Amino acid sequence: MLGLLVFEPTLFPGGDNAGYLILGDALRSGEGYRDLHLPGTPLHARYPPLLPVILAGLGWIGGVLVAKMAILLMTTLTVWATAHFGRRWIGGGPALAAAGLLAVNPTLLEYGHYVLSEGPFVLLIVAALWLSQRADGRGALLAMGAAVAAFATRTAGMTLLMALPLAWLLARQYRRAAWAMLVAVGTLAAWALYQRWAAADQPGYLAVLLLVDPYSPEAGAVSLAGLIERAAQNCWALVSRVLPDILLGPGEGSSGGRIILGVMMASAALLRWAGAARGRLGAPEIFSILYAGLIALWPSVWTDQRFLLPLLPVVLLLAFSALWQLPLRPGVRWLRLAVPVVVAIFGVTWAANEIPGRVTCIASYRAGRPCDIPASSSLYASARWAHENTPPEAVIANRKPRLFYWYSRRRGDVYPFSADATTVMEGLDAMGASYVVVDQVSGTTGRYLIPAIRAFPSRFELVYEGGEPVTVILRLLPANADIE
Repeated sequence: MLGLLVFEPTLFPGGDNAGYLILGDALRSGEGYRDLHLPGTPLHARYPPLLPVILAGLGWIGGVLVAKMAILLMTTLTVWATAHFGRRWIGGGPALAAAGLLAVNPTLLEYGHYVLSEGPFVLLIVAALWLSQRADGRGALLAMGAAVAAFATRTAGMTLLMALPLAWLLARQYRRAAWAMLVAVGTLAAWALYQRWAAADQPGYLAVLLLVDPYSPEAGAVSLAGLIERAAQNCWALVSRVLPDILLGPGEGSSGGRIILGVMMASAALLRWAGAARGRLGAPEIFSILYAGLIALWPSVWTDQRFLLPLLPVVLLLAFSALWQLPLRPGVRWLRLAVPVVVAIFGVTWAANEIPGRVTCIASYRAGRPCDIPASSSLYASARWAHENTPPEAVIANRKPRLFYWYSRRRGDVYPFSADATTVMEGLDAMGASYVVVDQVSGTTGRYLIPAIRAFPSRFELVYEGGEPVTVILRLLPANADIE
């Protein structure tokens, strides 16, 4: 019910959702797994295909709203699956508390209406871990199937793919571990081979992981000392800022109370994990440490709620299991509920504050006035202008090429992220760009594109200016002028 009340019909402004929708359109139209928004419509080799396949099927039923409702259903099922998984893994009390808190969790509610991979990914993780608790062969088969599907949703699912066979190996279930490892290695190899075939020049997962800053490629790769420093900084950021924001809703910085909550929840989960690991490292314990290690090493600019969310059900189950193990007298054991209830109150309060605005947003959307944030609304208006006023073969460079294509049906790519104006211009020419968009949605436009425009003013001609804040479209003229 809360998911429906805070439902937002507009597209998430990050751009990934438009990318998934475009891939779904390409599959449904029979054009293959292609980036229709890019010049030349190359094969896509970054996101695994499960979510686009789902969206391709849903596209026969309806549009974006149908896709959003499907994601909402997945996050709702995550709450149900967490309750059943937790009951098998650590007991009914902590499982009920964790599932109840997830039901009112601001972050899960928000991602319940984003057409992003988080919805299916979190559900498949919880489902696989739940099935891994079964002792029979059918449960193991289903668990590996869910793990393969998780990897086919997001490449970070490799942590789950490896956790299951490792858990069975440690449990001395050698035959099960052997076939599961073969499945895991085969799945990873198949995707790697496809990536090599479809986009040999695209940087791999490890190459992106080791960049100092993906938005400043010129900074190069991080050193070993830098990687250790990054891991320490990311761990502190995840505990002191990201985890409290996930539990309570976005806050203004890291206040003392939020830091204390994050440290207490993380410490309780870690202590319970250590206690469980002393007995036997099962799939949940191995997955949690592998996934935590992965996001600790991820570039710091991407350390946010989106990457911690898949671990949230496990963190809550571990933390509440530690709480339930406190030696309380029978008459005061009800105090165990105090922590989840207090945190849940914050979630309900967040929802209550958001609901009036979301209801207004839905009404505005139905009246043909989408309630996008101003910078995105201005960008989309320029895209609609481009649809009406530029030739279909036009190539338009911009910061959000997937979202721009969704509204304009004009192909384009991101301008080069380089502080060297000549490099930016060479990249635009190599792209075949006929227009560029000066937007207000990202600081990289001011950092990279605008300096290039100022360095080569005779290469650009104003053709559109509008919106609030202002978005500008410039025609890119032939390279027949000197640098000024």
